Amino acid sequence: MLREIWAPDLNVLFVEMAVDEVSDKLGFYHLHTRDRFWEAIELGGITPRRIITPSERKALEEGQKQGSLSDPIRSLFIEKKTSQLLKLGIGLTDLNRRIIAAGDKDKGARPTDDDVQEFVDRVPALNPKLLGVVINADLFVELFIGRYPGVTSTLGLQPFTIGNAEVWLLGSTISKPRGEALTRQEDAFFALGERADALRAKREENI
Repeated sequence: MLREIWAPDLNVLFVEMAVDEVSDKLGFYHLHTRDRFWEAIELGGITPRRIITPSERKALEEGQKQGSLSDPIRSLFIEKKTSQLLKLGIGLTDLNRRIIAAGDKDKGARPTDDDVQEFVDRVPALNPKLLGVVINADLFVELFIGRYPGVTSTLGLQPFTIGNAEVWLLGSTISKPRGEALTRQEDAFFALGERADALRAKREENI
């Protein structure tokens, strides 16, 4: 299981359903061939450049297949990428940290009510400013409606907070939407990027 990247007082904490098998094997988050996460957060201005490029992902995959991806090399890669994210105030975690998902439609990896409650309980203490939830919209509603009746399947800012953190629904980055659905997802990432910039600027003014 991948180690989560969750330090206190992050600007943005991204939350997915569960780590997929490909990412777990390669050693870092969002490395499934269909996952557009790193592209999406760069496009939204949340990162100034691509944290993990397609060529880096390909190199990891080829190294894994050829047996040349040693533990020291993998550890250096993880350390470098983790450091880059934390310097930007960005973290990564999962609702279900018990099971590695076979794919984005793996029902066995669906978070339980206890998984969700554990996550909700941790948020106030670690105090992220924004929560970017990167899961299917319908599943998001199912998981949170019992605690937050105002939850909606509309991508973007949700009408509730967890602790002091704003909650932003971004949708799955593995199941690629098309047409208007893709535009809505890209708009949600753009809006989250603008909000993150505004909070970062406000924090710097108060230092």
